[in-house]
Amino acid sequence: MRWVEMEIAAVGDEQEPYAALLTEVAGCQGWSADASAVRGYLPVDERLEGSLLALRQAAGREVTIRFVQEEDWANAWKQYFKPQRIGERIVIKPSWEEFTPQTGDLVVEMDPGMAFGTGLHATTRLCLRALETHVKGGETLTDVGTGSGILAIAAVLLGAHSAICTDIDPLAVRIARENIERNAMVGKVSAIEATLPPPGQFDIVVANILPDVILGMAEELVGATKPGGLLIVSGIIEARTENVKVGLVERGLTILAVETEGEWVAISARQRER
Repeated sequence: MRWVEMEIAAVGDEQEPYAALLTEVAGCQGWSADASAVRGYLPVDERLEGSLLALRQAAGREVTIRFVQEEDWANAWKQYFKPQRIGERIVIKPSWEEFTPQTGDLVVEMDPGMAFGTGLHATTRLCLRALETHVKGGETLTDVGTGSGILAIAAVLLGAHSAICTDIDPLAVRIARENIERNAMVGKVSAIEATLPPPGQFDIVVANILPDVILGMAEELVGATKPGGLLIVSGIIEARTENVKVGLVERGLTILAVETEGEWVAISARQRER
């Protein structure tokens, strides 16, 4: 797999806020700095263009890129991925870090490997918060474009009955399966290689991908959502919010909530009753 290194020229006290943009806006799973610049890393996949656009808008200065091989940095970023609390109850814990949970904590242990989904990216956090709001117990769920499997695992911890993850990338599917096993979710969460949602209908459908991909498979996403069920979509930059909302409403959904973090947006929409 190829990765892209993103560099922002910054010195001294400037570096910390730009490093924060690399992790919080672009979703980099690691960053480094020298005397003249900060650098972050992202996989070359369908999310890259949106992440670069959001980073450039937030930084307000040039972001230069170069392509690197996985072995150049695969382990270096881990020192920056620490346990983090998202919402009221969810804690994302790297598999190599120690953490003592508080009463009521729901701990998702992750080793994302080369897959998207550490909780460092705003879109993942937005989806996790939406799940914490809407999972009441006993729901079936599918996560389309699952990456590391983080959303499906968290949903079951929150009380969903079961979840099916799909991803077009066989590496992501393998990593998701490893995380499913790591969190003792075998039998409750499964991961399959697929471009579209799995057969059947679900109480909750989640797709943390990109606006054009969401709209391109909108019929399938809506079709996978049970009458009265919930569709949560993210990976959306702010400028595309209305475009996605219109696409969902045109297919009969009612917009329940639009949540934002930085330049990123998540939309929760209800399927009409039939």
